[in-house]
Amino acid sequence: MGMLRTRTLLLVGSFTLAWGASASAQVVELIVPQLGITFVNYSGDGLDSDTGIGFKAGGKIRAGSRLYVEAGFFWSTAGADVTIPAGGGTTDDLRIQDVSVPVAIGFKLIKTRPLALRLFGGVAPSFPTSVSDNDLGVVKEGLKGTLWSGRAGLGFDLVVLSFDVGYDFGLGNIFEVGTESVKRNEWFIELGARFGF
Repeated sequence: MGMLRTRTLLLVGSFTLAWGASASAQVVELIVPQLGITFVNYSGDGLDSDTGIGFKAGGKIRAGSRLYVEAGFFWSTAGADVTIPAGGGTTDDLRIQDVSVPVAIGFKLIKTRPLALRLFGGVAPSFPTSVSDNDLGVVKEGLKGTLWSGRAGLGFDLVVLSFDVGYDFGLGNIFEVGTESVKRNEWFIELGARFGF
């Protein structure tokens, strides 16, 4: 619990500093609602995983001009068929529901009135809320309290629409089976409505 609090404080502190620097441009945008499709797989030694489709819903707030920071809040459900040799070679759908709070710093390569093209990167910590029934022996209590991922992506804004494509790569193990450590990786596509104030 102490480690989680430390990481959360560091995350909030870093975001606050970046937000303060970017918000001086006085450009703030709210992207809500934001809906997305995810393509998830799991990686680990000896682990076999298909790519499964998931969904997410939430929103973001963005501050800055050409250089910007953003923070989001999403509920998501995603999973894929996984075979774990340590579990006797059983194959089943491993579907995790979670709440994520991605934080990113971005740069607008193109910044015109109706259109902006952006690059962004950051972290996407998520907090599991439940795990669907499965024959792999994976339960919510067996997952890490915080699932850490790095984030990189490309986005563009057109009038009131915001569109993002990116990749979240596992920075840490989400659970262990026997001597095997498992990470989660995810491609995502997000579309939302953008409001400036």
